[in-house]
Amino acid sequence: MSHVSLKQLVKVYGRQIAVKAIDLEIQKGSFVALVGPSGCGKSTTLRMIAGLESVSHGEIRIADRVVNDLPARDRGIAMVFQSYALYPHMTVYDNMAFALKVAKVPREEIDRRVRRAAEILRLDDYLDRRTSQLSGGQRQRVAMGRAIIREPEVFLFDEPLSNLDAQLRSAMRVEIKRLHHRLGTTAIYVTHDQTEAMTMADKVVVMRDGVIEQAGAPLDVFEHPANEFVARFIGSPAMNMLSGEIASGADGRPEVRLPGEAIALDPARFEGLESGRPVLLGARPEDIVPEGHGLLPEDAHLFSAPVVLTESLGNETLLFAPFAGSEITSRMQRPRPVADGEVLNFLINRERLHLFDAQTGRSLRQ
Repeated sequence: MSHVSLKQLVKVYGRQIAVKAIDLEIQKGSFVALVGPSGCGKSTTLRMIAGLESVSHGEIRIADRVVNDLPARDRGIAMVFQSYALYPHMTVYDNMAFALKVAKVPREEIDRRVRRAAEILRLDDYLDRRTSQLSGGQRQRVAMGRAIIREPEVFLFDEPLSNLDAQLRSAMRVEIKRLHHRLGTTAIYVTHDQTEAMTMADKVVVMRDGVIEQAGAPLDVFEHPANEFVARFIGSPAMNMLSGEIASGADGRPEVRLPGEAIALDPARFEGLESGRPVLLGARPEDIVPEGHGLLPEDAHLFSAPVVLTESLGNETLLFAPFAGSEITSRMQRPRPVADGEVLNFLINRERLHLFDAQTGRSLRQ
């Protein structure tokens, strides 16, 4: 396993800058997820690490070697693609062994590696089958097995689960995480699915428009988003955002004024609370709950509103209701039937509010 370092990495296509001077340190043995919307530069970054794209400027180091000009085969990496890239006319064994045969690895060593990978991925009973006879999940395991037998220093995953259905994606997330724990190899995983990033990675790197917006442990990124974009992107359903401005309350303490509402703020938790400053107030759906669902009124801001829509998810229900000129999403953890139009009292947890500058989007939390 190897440390991977990106220094001022840039990729330019004609007049378009796809990756804009990013810096990133990936520690040995870690599992790092690059996540962001389509076109944010995450796959381009991965392909530069892999040697499938040239570097316009900057430096890539793998195990303290600058690899900018090294061909992909000499970088000590193995890549798992979205499309699997298997040979359908070959057996599972031959697909996994192909690269080693081309490299003229001794037959006994090839057999040892293939059977070890098959055991790890529970493919022992499928080695003589053609990959065209396998399910999507089995094919993805074969693709991972082909990467394992190369015994790489770094695993690269490019949206490997995108072609699978929801249930199989969930199962394969567990498979990949278990594989990482077993092998201990450095892994870099690209996805647009924040659920994959949050559940699998030790470190999440959120990208937008070719730059890194925030990098950190999944829980830290979720709890302390650096800006409005990260706050909206990480979390499902998305964080509620309300436009308002800072004001001084009747007791002299700061509050955020919203259309028809005012919510008191704890000045010890935020900076830049000058009166008149335009802000965005953020509250996650789980921090807006119907009264009687675990939040005490003295810890919260209370409001009443009719429910305009519900989404039942079995173990929880999402409620949509008007508030302060917008529609907010509330998460009810102990579901009960709620009729459209039913008026409920809602509580907003003031201790878990987020505040962002309306112009820059930067978080104002201290």
